[in-house]
Amino acid sequence: MAAPAAFRTSRATRRRRAARVRAGIEVIGYAGSFVTLAAMLVLAATAGALADGMPAGDATVTATYER
Repeated sequence: MAAPAAFRTSRATRRRRAARVRAGIEVIGYAGSFVTLAAMLVLAATAGALADGMPAGDATVTATYER
């Protein structure tokens, strides 16, 4: 015989919980998009500085290739 569920939650409680979970996942998605955009900007600035030979401003960019 299967054990009964400990507590049965109402439909409204389950909907509120589901809405909070969806909102949390949406916030995580926005944060991930921001981090991805920031990383792409850093890579683009680095690639541009390496291709140009002169980094923008007083920044120092060093690329070392060892064999």
